[in-house]
Amino acid sequence: NELPDLQARIQVSLFNILQEGNIQIRGFKLRLPLDIQFVFTANPEDYTNRGSIVTPLKDRIGSQILTHYPKDLDTAKAITKQEAKISAFQKENIHCHPLINTLIEQVSFEARENEFVDAKSGVSARLGISALETVYSAAERRMLISGDRGTQIRIADLYSIIPAITGKVEMVYEGEQEGPFNVANILIGKAIRSTFGLYFPVPEDNKRKGENKPVNQYERIIKWFEKGNDADIVYTMSDKEYARTLNNIDGLATLVDSFQKDKGKMDTYLWMEFVLHGLAEYSKLGKSKLEKGTRFNDLLGSMFSFSE
Repeated sequence: NELPDLQARIQVSLFNILQEGNIQIRGFKLRLPLDIQFVFTANPEDYTNRGSIVTPLKDRIGSQILTHYPKDLDTAKAITKQEAKISAFQKENIHCHPLINTLIEQVSFEARENEFVDAKSGVSARLGISALETVYSAAERRMLISGDRGTQIRIADLYSIIPAITGKVEMVYEGEQEGPFNVANILIGKAIRSTFGLYFPVPEDNKRKGENKPVNQYERIIKWFEKGNDADIVYTMSDKEYARTLNNIDGLATLVDSFQKDKGKMDTYLWMEFVLHGLAEYSKLGKSKLEKGTRFNDLLGSMFSFSE
């Protein structure tokens, strides 16, 4: 593993094995024949400056196979599911909706295209693996605090993966100036925005056939917030408090029922929260950080309160 990191003298010792297929012991007329196959791994040359492959050794390697990042979400999710270490307790007591897996992998895809992230350093599959383990841990912590016997991973739990993001990506100069924490929040927001249109109408493009006037499916929800109402999603709130907060928002449950018909009871609240985050990313609602959660409110009202 990491062939370029091996010292040059060790790389040289592999010459005879690859060329002649045997080992010679210095000072003895003895050769041990070998019938083995070597498989080396190495990051791209622009990924590390710690070492390099000795040219004669590279010449004796039969084939060089270039790998790549997962090209689609399904492959990325399969890799993460295979590699993530989720305990039996977590699997039994915490429900993870496929939407969460999609959002986690989309964060990696967004990071690989983001101007703040160093493309040469890359974004490995370890980001998704670490992120999935982290959201399970966040849900387990909440479950233990609230006393619930089981719970579901929420959209709010995605913000627990910020340490997984900042620990796995390297920033360019502009990214360092923006701050790793802010860049991580940007990536999560972009992942939500990119995924939102797969499940709900995009607010800006939502039109009825044959009509030029946009159809605002979210009007009831937005008007509820315009009346001065707000909704606080606290990370540690119990499932009952979580459901009660979302049910208070006029029109939210009706919208979810219209577009997500095949869902379980707890999935309803996940979709409801997802709609709030999606509307915030499309600048239809205001979203601000609390010490232990997120507040959704009227976008215009939040601007005035911020200026005050």
